[in-house]
Amino acid sequence: MPRGHIRVRPAELADVPELVRLVEATDEPLSAPGARQIQAETVAHLPDRFAAILASDDKCVLVAVDELGNIVGMVLVSEGGVGAVTAVPAVHISNLLVARKYRRRGIGRALLAATVHLADQRGIEHIVASVVAGSRDANRYLARLGFAPLVVRRLATTTTLRRSLGIVDGSNRVALLRRARRRGRSLTGRVISRGA
Repeated sequence: MPRGHIRVRPAELADVPELVRLVEATDEPLSAPGARQIQAETVAHLPDRFAAILASDDKCVLVAVDELGNIVGMVLVSEGGVGAVTAVPAVHISNLLVARKYRRRGIGRALLAATVHLADQRGIEHIVASVVAGSRDANRYLARLGFAPLVVRRLATTTTLRRSLGIVDGSNRVALLRRARRRGRSLTGRVISRGA
């Protein structure tokens, strides 16, 4: 299918069932420990999550539709900064998905072009893409388009960290720290500053 038959538009509430099907059919690998559990929990809440995103003022979902009006691709777009200290305005994209049988037909490019137009309208110079680390195809695709590595985000469950750090009484310790912070003192008796 030539790219000319694809139209990109903002998603609407009526699109939620098709968006859910698109995400469920995605075969992107989730390689991080615990990522499969996140995927299972997320899929169960997709309709509500998409409804909340579509109702949001600071996020939108752009969808690619074919000549019959079927959704064949999507990208989640939000506005934010890059860096916590010196925040540079950026448009953040994630969940750049194209239905399997429509791949390699310019749909991802059309979704990204629409994102660039959206960034231009908002006067934003940078676009940040989040992609699953284990997805070589997605990482290579974005690299070919000029996306450079920015940061590596790693995921761990609190249970895993607790075990790795040797924290035996994790929940009791957290409760003690919270009570101490409310009183303005650490467990050692020192005053806790806001930066601590």
